[in-house]
Amino acid sequence: MRRVLAPAALAASFVLLVAVPAAAAHVAGRNEPEIVKIKTDDGQELEGSFYKPASGRTPAVVLLHGAGGDRQQLEPIAARLHKEGFGVLTIDLRGHGGSKNGKPDWATLSEAQRKELWSAAPHDVSAAATWILHQPNIHSTSLSLVGVGEGCALAVRHAKSDENVVCMALLGPNAEDYGFDLRSDIQMLVGVRTYVVTSKDDIQRMALEANAATAGSPYVDVMKSPPKLANPLEDKKLPSQVAQWMADKALPKRGRDGERSVGTR
Repeated sequence: MRRVLAPAALAASFVLLVAVPAAAAHVAGRNEPEIVKIKTDDGQELEGSFYKPASGRTPAVVLLHGAGGDRQQLEPIAARLHKEGFGVLTIDLRGHGGSKNGKPDWATLSEAQRKELWSAAPHDVSAAATWILHQPNIHSTSLSLVGVGEGCALAVRHAKSDENVVCMALLGPNAEDYGFDLRSDIQMLVGVRTYVVTSKDDIQRMALEANAATAGSPYVDVMKSPPKLANPLEDKKLPSQVAQWMADKALPKRGRDGERSVGTR
């Protein structure tokens, strides 16, 4: 059963979050993301990019890169989601990209040290989710997650304890990563619509197993990516496909007058 964070716990976590937005720049007629700093509840400082909503209140999306990656890899998807109408946050997980801060660098760690560092990454996801849901113009109860590679397991693990998560996109997931058992976790998320992009037969079977457990109410959609691609992010069509799927699941529907009305889960 999914667990909801207590209000007191959320408040305490929020107090520890610090955002330092850069001045918004305009390049080629579009808004550039703000660079933000977010502090986790165990004292790590993360760097992220916040694609602020242009107007109104919008649902939020947090994007999570894979082990050894960084948030720059997620820019095409983040920009497309923002254009679709979401408020979007990408973060560099601890030990990666702009979140190294003189702390452990993923590239220099042993496998044992990497597993230990990755086991603490759920703190990063929790801090990112809390931060964006407390921003102006963001719906405080509508969060979507996008994970890439090893980041998929982090997204699924967070969704187990956060009822604000309405849907997820898992791009190139593995059944198990650094001690996270995706196969087991995803079967506990009945009702959270999930989009899986994979070229692996075992992951496709995993999705079918999860759907079979719902007795006729499938919640996992699978798109088979071209096997020749080493990484699903190499697919130029992927940003549009992910954004359209998430918009259908998480964005409020437009009424007859053209205005969006907030839906319910």
